[in-house]
Amino acid sequence: MKKITLLFFISFSINLFAQDSIVNYLDYKGNSVHKKDAFSVETIVKKDSVWQHTSYYRGGKIKFKGQYQNRNLTNPVGRFYRFFRNGILNEVKTYNSSNQLSGKFKSWFGNEKTNSEGIYVDGLKAGIWKYYHYNGILATKQYFSKGKLIKTVFYNEAGEKIEAELVEYQKPLFKGGGMQDFWERIRDIHNRIRFQINGVIVLNFDIDINGNIVNVTTSDKIPSALERALRNYFKEVKGWIPAISMNRRVPHSQSIPLDFRMKFIDR
Repeated sequence: MKKITLLFFISFSINLFAQDSIVNYLDYKGNSVHKKDAFSVETIVKKDSVWQHTSYYRGGKIKFKGQYQNRNLTNPVGRFYRFFRNGILNEVKTYNSSNQLSGKFKSWFGNEKTNSEGIYVDGLKAGIWKYYHYNGILATKQYFSKGKLIKTVFYNEAGEKIEAELVEYQKPLFKGGGMQDFWERIRDIHNRIRFQINGVIVLNFDIDINGNIVNVTTSDKIPSALERALRNYFKEVKGWIPAISMNRRVPHSQSIPLDFRMKFIDR
């Protein structure tokens, strides 16, 4: 029998001064929770005339970084960064002194190919915005004038121009349904994983452009044998329809809690 007590641990260095810093532990909806149940942790620190906001994934890697003129995270100013769980840069955008999106915006996929790029002028999209397929081929091109969409052109994954209706975003679906259907599919996981543990594992995975579950990892320190068992289990779970964004099949990152505190299996 293997008994494991899971503890949530994030390691970061910050100078904490009573009125000039805040640390919050958050669930997947952004609500404050106890440290051991957190999906992420954020720090808000006064630095000169701005408040530096940094968010970390459960496990310690940086998730988001930006700054605001107020400690309640209103009035963004300067450059903002978002990162994938593995530390790869996901998105960069900039706010001007009037707290409006300004200048170049760019985002990347996890394979480090460009996802989207365009320009903001005083908070409005301007000029040409481009959205790319996961293979690097241009997918959607939009023309803007002072925030007004003038024209949209679509291309398939081979780069051929096509006629289509715009689908801005469609979340991934599991067998035509949502997360509840997925939870029903994995309800046998406690009977399939041969470890007795005490705690919550936060499981991370991606749904790739073909609807497969890939990059299965955990944000917690667990035995390698347990991690392998989890990867093998989710490898067998089929039925996802990939997410659609701007008429492209795109990867979708997901994190779910697996609560073993109430289930004890010894096989």
